[in-house]
Amino acid sequence: MRSIFIHPFKRTFSRYLDTLGVLDGSFAYKGPGSVQIDLTNNCNNNCIGCWCNSPLLGEKEISPDVKNQTLPYGRVIALIDELYRMGTRHIYYAGGGEPFMHPQIMEIIRHTKKRGLECYINTNFTLIDEKRAKKLAEEGVDSLTVSIWAGTAGMYALTHPSKNEGTFLKIKETLQYLNAVKKKHPFVKIYNVIFNKNYHELRTMVEFALNTRAEAVEFTVIDTIPGKTDSLLLNNSEKQALLESCFGINKQYENNGLADKIKLLNFEQFMRRISSSGSKSAEYDSDVIGKIPCYAGWAFVRILADGNVNSCLKSHRFPVGNIFKEDFGSIWNNSLQRLFREKTFKMDKDDPFFSLIGNDPDSRMGCFKSCDNMGHNMDLHGRFVSLSPVEHRILTGISGMVKRARGTKLKQERSN
Repeated sequence: MRSIFIHPFKRTFSRYLDTLGVLDGSFAYKGPGSVQIDLTNNCNNNCIGCWCNSPLLGEKEISPDVKNQTLPYGRVIALIDELYRMGTRHIYYAGGGEPFMHPQIMEIIRHTKKRGLECYINTNFTLIDEKRAKKLAEEGVDSLTVSIWAGTAGMYALTHPSKNEGTFLKIKETLQYLNAVKKKHPFVKIYNVIFNKNYHELRTMVEFALNTRAEAVEFTVIDTIPGKTDSLLLNNSEKQALLESCFGINKQYENNGLADKIKLLNFEQFMRRISSSGSKSAEYDSDVIGKIPCYAGWAFVRILADGNVNSCLKSHRFPVGNIFKEDFGSIWNNSLQRLFREKTFKMDKDDPFFSLIGNDPDSRMGCFKSCDNMGHNMDLHGRFVSLSPVEHRILTGISGMVKRARGTKLKQERSN
């Protein structure tokens, strides 16, 4: 049974529909605020720490058939329209492949912005020239996350075996051009995955972001594939050296004017993950997962290039539906999606359900290995706990009435 979705002109009240769903416990009364769409699994890079194309993966590298999976243009457009009607605000093009490998990427971007949705793109930026960069600014793309993993050309070539130092220099020049010609958007964030090959380049990564006039830089720890890319994990001495570099950057940021030039996004979270008790086994979030409920099942969804729908960024082994078999609205409140919400909100760390999350099938609690939905979760949690006592009582009463009415309707449907 479909949920009760909001008309676009009622978006102002969407925060109450989100929290109404949380109070219900498993149902959603509006669509996900943020949706990641993996337009394609195809990629022109083989980043050394990639889950899909790293040369370290051997037999675990994705097959050519999987790599070639690409969402058809018409299905993407219909999906965008449906999500818009359901109250979605942000579309994020990212995933296992490079979004700009999709043959109609620019048309998709144009339609996203035509619908008034915020458009975010995660890209390796190798397929962007000055003409396309200018077009991205003209189309009003809101944000670009540019995955670099290096502060120097030599490190870029080392961490991207199919590329060379010239690729790094081209990326740098094109970023400088984009940030010079744009009026306001896109907001450019330089993104670096940190491991034992590049941890010593933290400062040069910040300098790269400054030199390209990017608005922000973000760091994250590598999420590994056991027996393959876990060879990239930091040892204790490397973690200590990295933390010392972080402290130095923080000091410069706070005292020497760096804060006026660039944003260090989620830097405290990055430092916490390096220092966490589970970092040795790449379970960076074992110290924090479960301290608050997980709201991802109401706030977010990921749609893969094969059409599978995932409830969070790491639940690809637990698809809740497929957009080639039914419309997204039918999937959003089906039994599997409601089960995901119930399980993750309760967050029983001993529940075998959580072994289905993440890249490691042997992990008892897959959420420990870098929760990529931390931001979505904290946002909805903040809105939920900020409800006044009056708002909470009213919404609790409404939730109870609607839940009973829904149960009555479901019994009638079954009897018929």
